[in-house]
Order: sequence, then structure tokens, then C-alpha cells
Amino acid sequence: MKKIVIVESPKKAKEISHFLGKDFVVKATVGHFKDLPEKDIGVDLESYEPKFVIKSQKHRQMLSEIKKLAENAEVYIATDPDREGYAIGYFMYEELKGKAKNVKRPEFHEITKDHIIQKIKNAPEFDKTNFGLFNAFLGRRVGDRIVGYILSPIASKEIGGRFSVGRVQSPAVRLIVEREIEIQNFKPATYYIITADISKENNIYTAIYEKQKIENKEEAQRIFKDLENVKEAIVESIEKKKLKRSPKPPFTTSTLQQTANSVLKFPPEKTMILAQDLFESGLITYHRTDSTRISEQAIKGIRELIKTEFSQEYLPSKPRIYKSKNTQADAHEAIRITNFVNLDKQRELVKEKGLSEDHFKLLKLIYERSVASQMEDAVFERTNVILDIKGYKFILSGTVIIFKGYKAVYDIEEEEENLSLLPPFKKNEKVEVEKINIDEKFTKPPARYTEGSLVKKLEELGIGRPSTYATIIKTIKERGYVVKEGNALKPTEDAFHLIEYLNNKYNWVIDYDFTKKMEQFLDKVEENKKDWKEFVRQLHEKTKLRTQALISKKMLDYALDLAKKYGKSIDDILDDPKKIREFIDNHSSKTPSEKQIEYAKALAEKTGLKLTERELSDKNLLKKFIDKAKKENLKNYQLSEKQKNVLIKYGREDLIDKPAEALKFIKTKLSRRR
Repeated sequence: MKKIVIVESPKKAKEISHFLGKDFVVKATVGHFKDLPEKDIGVDLESYEPKFVIKSQKHRQMLSEIKKLAENAEVYIATDPDREGYAIGYFMYEELKGKAKNVKRPEFHEITKDHIIQKIKNAPEFDKTNFGLFNAFLGRRVGDRIVGYILSPIASKEIGGRFSVGRVQSPAVRLIVEREIEIQNFKPATYYIITADISKENNIYTAIYEKQKIENKEEAQRIFKDLENVKEAIVESIEKKKLKRSPKPPFTTSTLQQTANSVLKFPPEKTMILAQDLFESGLITYHRTDSTRISEQAIKGIRELIKTEFSQEYLPSKPRIYKSKNTQADAHEAIRITNFVNLDKQRELVKEKGLSEDHFKLLKLIYERSVASQMEDAVFERTNVILDIKGYKFILSGTVIIFKGYKAVYDIEEEEENLSLLPPFKKNEKVEVEKINIDEKFTKPPARYTEGSLVKKLEELGIGRPSTYATIIKTIKERGYVVKEGNALKPTEDAFHLIEYLNNKYNWVIDYDFTKKMEQFLDKVEENKKDWKEFVRQLHEKTKLRTQALISKKMLDYALDLAKKYGKSIDDILDDPKKIREFIDNHSSKTPSEKQIEYAKALAEKTGLKLTERELSDKNLLKKFIDKAKKENLKNYQLSEKQKNVLIKYGREDLIDKPAEALKFIKTKLSRRR
């Protein structure tokens, strides 16, 4: 009997085919092969039934080929183990269930031989799997389509320009805008720090006054004056304390994105692309997960690796067990290495798979976190020497690391202990004070979000899910709501306009609590406890609750300019869109301007297209000619360096080789800034 395995990615298909032998044919859907249509809403607003279509001719050919192969075959639909993966699998199941002998659903959490063979062997029938995953996908996809398709045109019309509204992207924009407003409104407060330079064994050590921040200037100056000329301190007491620090759990999608952003400066979308390649190449477990749990087999492999690489001393007597707060999340594992070999061998594996240095950097991060999560605590000793200087208490602190523990492999992204070795002190010992210092300091405004800290905040607020964080941030960058300054996200004017508008007209779209409740609703749909159509209905009803101004500011300004030009009053029709449009039609000029005529002639000369007298005398005909000539002119157009820099600033390097789209994007950005 023929056996067909279906996955999303050609790369994953190739990797899996090595493990399964000649009895199996492995095919890829190349991502989502069905989606809602691009050019219309694709949803019946009465029944909420969606109309999914085949995305492209290539997908149509792929589907036809798989259908032929599946005739009387045993089919294994092994698309990714999350909602999106299940949805691709469900669409394929619907296409094949009448043709194949049977259809099964294995879920691959790592692309390794033993795992693949075991999952194929124990795969359940597709119709016995959780269809709630598909229903949750439907709720999200259809609900987001309705919100976007209904509200985006209204917002664009009323604000003036091209604006996009999204159930999840708009709250993310709000976060960035609110942080910027906090920064703009921030007023720095002054405070003072008093320190003493202590001389001991030919070295200088800094002791800090016990009241570390003194907000009252007079008080700070009084203490400083009182101590300014003191040359001696007495050791009042010495406190020694052992401190232990435990390793962090293995990575989830969110923590991987945060750490890769802060340590490697990778944007979340880059992290997810690299992680996808590492997963499909069999080097890490599935990279979309909320879980911190790792399997018993993996714990055993990691512990053996620790013993070999770091010795028994670094190995706790019992394995460390990490559990997620959300028990549903523990159905999957955390993101971890799948090959329990040292870092040099991990690098060799990356080379064997034909992957890049950036792939290795991310794998190294996952390796270090995976291994560290099963290692012993790091142990420190902190010493506090309490000094009496003319009745005032100063604290001299030093910390030394006694045992590195997990820090032998993972020593990043943590609040670092200020490691400094103090010389020996004795109680009642007199020590020399070299100098008393007073420093004026200022409180700092909150920092702008980085892509990593934004992911963390979205997770805290329950906005989006692991599979969507990278897409959310990519979308708000592409749509021009944020620009990157260094590693920080700065909102554009468009972001401020959009959030101000939504706050006044559709506050629910950017309400964090409502967005969180909607995510929780989808979780209930996945668990078969809620109906996806109810999710969509609630969103659709919300879109109708509006106080909509049907006349855009741009149209109103134009009408008022025309009224002034012709000495007319339009006060009585300002609230009537139909009459405003009629007034504009009746009073706007039908003759092209000199500027339009000059521009059209220049285009005609460049392109060789014929420009008639009739076109030169009719505004609408001339506009059509200009549009046609511009398209012709773009065929050989080369972007300037300045134009390329605008694209780079807004993260749209993908448009550099697409001049028509690039110029349209640049024009939109520049017109909004004006």
C-alpha cells in the first residue's frame, strides 16, 4: 500500500524522507494552500461562513498531484502541531478523505528519526483528533478579516490617508504610542547620592551612604558638609551571606524571541525564520510553544552531556522539572536541542545542514539555555561591611562567586551580581577615608520598547499567542506605525493619529482587557467549550457600534476651499456627505492645471506614448493618460539612494527591486509626514 506523508515545508519533507525509506512518499503543501480571497472580504456577514480559495496556481498543481498520489493510499497529515498547522492539515483532510484509504494525524515535535518513526506508528485517525483547533483558527481568521475589512476603510476615510486596523496589531501600536507619550510627558526628578572613598591595602573601595537616594537637596548638602573633612571610618560590623541562584527554565517562543533580541539583536521575525530552519533540520524541538517542560528522554540526554562536559559536580542529584502555569501548554515541550552533543559538534551539524552563522548563533543560545536548565545553582558570597563615619552609616559591599554552577554555560541576560572582592576587615577597625563625594542624579524616563520587551509586554497582557508575536511586530513596522531607532521602536505620526482616532471612535479595538478576553475565548473554542461563530459575531457587532463621520477631513477641507473661491456658504450641508460630494462635483474644475499638462507632456516624451489634444483639454482623460504613462515609465525606473534609505528606515528592503510598489510606499510615508 502506498504511504503518503504531508508536511508544510519542502525542506522538512526532504529531511523526513531520509528517515522513512522507500515505502513512503513525503510531500509539502508549501505553507497555507488555502486562504480567504485577497480582493474581497470572503465572509458571509449573515452566516459568518468563510469562502476559502486556493492561493495560487502552484498550490493548485501541488494539490492535484497529492490527490492523485492519495488514491487508495494510507495518508499521514503531519503539518505543524498548532492551530495554523492543524488548519492546513484540516483543509488537506477535506480534500483527501474520500480518496485515501485512511487519513491519520501524526504530530512531529522534533525532526529526528526515532521521534518520526514512533509518531507515524502511533498516529491517530484524523477524524478522531481535536477539530477545536480548526474552529479556533476559523474564529481568529474570520474575526480578524471582519475587523480589518470593515474598520480599515472607515479609519482611512475619516483620518485621511491609508490606515490599517487590526484586532491584535492595534493594541500593540497603542502600547508603543502610550510609552512615547509617557516619555514626552516625563519630568526628571533630582536626587543625590553620597559616597565615601575608603583606602585599604593600597586600593580604593566605594562605600554608599545607607540612605541611597536623598531627594532633599538641603539634607544632602548638610550631610556632605558635615562629613567633608572626615578622614576616618570605624568598622561597625561585617555581614557575610551565601546566595544561590537557580537557572532559568528552557525557552518558550516568547522568551526565545526576547533573549535573541536583547543578546543577538535579532528581530522576532528573524528569530522565528531561523528557528523554523533549525526545527526542520532536526536540530531543535518545535519552536512555537508556551511550555517549559522537557521530556524525560531529553533530560537524560542533557544530564549525560553535563556530566561529560562539566563533571558530576555540576549535576544536581535530581533532574530539574519545569511545569507551565497553563497545563494545556504542557502538551508540547519547551524549545530545546535534539542532539545531546557539545557546542563544537552542534556547529558541525549546522554546517552539515547547510545553515548560516546566524543559525548557529541562535542554536548556541538554545543549547546554552537547554543545558543550563539542568545544572546546579550558582553560589555567591556577599559581604557587607557597615562603616560608621561620624555617626553616619555607610555600606561597603563585595560579592564573589564560590561555584559557577549553570553560569559555566549560560551567563547572559540576567541581573548581574556586581562581582568585587573586598580585603579582610575586622570589627572596630579604623580605616582611612580618602574623600567624601556628593553626586547629583536625575531620574530617567521609561525606555522605549524594543522588539523583545514588546513581546514580553504582549505576553503579560495576554495579547496574541506564541505563533503571532513576530507577525504582529512585522506588520506594524511594514505598515509604517513604528520605525526602529537603534534597537528601540519609535511610533510615527500615523501611529498617534490612528490611536487617537480609535480611542475616540472604536475604543474596544485597543482595549487590552477585551483583546485578552477574546484570546481566552479562542482558547475555549480550541477546547470545544465555545462556538467560533459566537467569537466572530461579537467582533462583528462591535464594528457596528460607531459614531462615524462619513465625510473625511480631506474632502471637507477641499469643499471649504471651493466655497471660499466661489464666495458660497456651505454651512447648512457640512453634515450631509451626499450634498458635499455634489457641491464638489459642481464646482471643481474640469480643465487640467498647467502643472498637470506639463507633467503629462514630460511623461509622453519619456515613454513615447501619444498625447492627444482631447486628453490635454479634459482633466479626467489626462489623469488616465498620466496613470498609463507612469506605469510605462516605471518599467525601467531605478530607485535613488535616498529612496532606498527611506525603504530601509521603514524596514521595507523587500521593495528595493520593486520600483512601482516602492514609490507608492514612499509617497504614502512622505505625504503622511507632511
